[in-house]
Amino acid sequence: MQVTTTHPFRVPAFFAALAITFAFGATPANALAQRGGAPPQDVPILIRDVTVIDGTGAAGRAHLDVVLRGGKIASISRTGAAAAPAPDSVIDGRGLFAIPGIIDAHVHMGTGPWDARAAVMRSALMGGVTSVLDLAGDSRATSDLQRAVIAGQIPGPHIYYIALVGGPAFFTDPRVLDASRGYTAGTAPWMQVLTDTTDFARTINVARGTGAMAIKLYAALDSAAVARATAEAHRQGMKVFAHATTFRGLPSDLVTAGADMLTHTPYLVWQGSPRTPDFPARARGDFLGVPAGSLVMEHLLTSMRDRGVALNPTHWVFESQAADSVAAVRTPWMYAVTRRAAELGVRIVSGTDGLYDARRDSLPMIHRELELLVAGAGLTPLQAITSATRNGAWAVGAESVTGTLAVGMAADVVLLGADPSVDIRNTRAVRVVIQDGKVVRPAK
Repeated sequence: MQVTTTHPFRVPAFFAALAITFAFGATPANALAQRGGAPPQDVPILIRDVTVIDGTGAAGRAHLDVVLRGGKIASISRTGAAAAPAPDSVIDGRGLFAIPGIIDAHVHMGTGPWDARAAVMRSALMGGVTSVLDLAGDSRATSDLQRAVIAGQIPGPHIYYIALVGGPAFFTDPRVLDASRGYTAGTAPWMQVLTDTTDFARTINVARGTGAMAIKLYAALDSAAVARATAEAHRQGMKVFAHATTFRGLPSDLVTAGADMLTHTPYLVWQGSPRTPDFPARARGDFLGVPAGSLVMEHLLTSMRDRGVALNPTHWVFESQAADSVAAVRTPWMYAVTRRAAELGVRIVSGTDGLYDARRDSLPMIHRELELLVAGAGLTPLQAITSATRNGAWAVGAESVTGTLAVGMAADVVLLGADPSVDIRNTRAVRVVIQDGKVVRPAK
């Protein structure tokens, strides 16, 4: 697929200088600013007599009135206790279940034709996804979408995105070449190479200048590079996400360095698999030789919990791959490891690595991911909901703004026609979607 962009210039030196001079990147405050959005709804909305599942893991509370005003949740009270707004701004919530707007914390927005990407954004929002985290791509194209949502030009989830850094071997990957078109591989500000001579402070500052709220550590990085990049990113106020192995770095190297989130449960197997520099083999580790219940995995997961490192399982993307002898053992392995991580108290953050695929489902793929978390990994429906609401908001640094239904939080609300805490498949029963206090998908 060819990259399309409205910024065809090639000025890496200028971009770097601009980043260092203005440093307008992803401090926590700027991460929140990425929500943006058109002016909030001025007319108050009353959702009358609804059951609220607030995204914290608490059980649903029935017969509540929720008032939305100025893009935020103004009040939550017993039905009839709050003064009702104008009649034309009342949503009858009887028989409905309110959850926070869903967050898909692992997507790749792509660089295809604008109309196609805008259509995906709209479909995702109509399916209940009010925010997404893009975990690598061409930031020129992604930021164009982000600005269009902020300006109200297209309907879609709020977009947060990262900048990638990796070892030299990664920058022959065709995906990298496409996403860096116009730059020599490894020099694009959003996709930079790390070597022994890298100025880490400058590299991270350049990444911040793209508007990224975090960096992602990718292939062909050893433990020393992982530690230096992580420390520098944190010093500059950026979160650090990583593939759960970086070949040559082990998962435990990422945990020890202080990465905030590891992605792809199956990659954790490399903690005990034989070492290899072959990073394209990342999904084909020694699942039989490193059992899910082995001591090496228990130590790794316990360390993740103790150091506050979250897990982004992305089960769906592995389920969707062709069945073979490796997949046959990988699938039960990844479910068992995610299950144990949740039991130990590791923060689980939902993401699909896919967002939306009309060939596979009429709804965003996050609904399937939640189903796999419950049916495969054994999480409760409430745990699964939390993974895609409060925990997703944590991942993007916006947990004080969105991700839970509470007074003062953003009015990102999805009304469902059936109880998802009884059956997680009921997240598919989307009836109404509200983003920043605006009804973007009204009830039919």
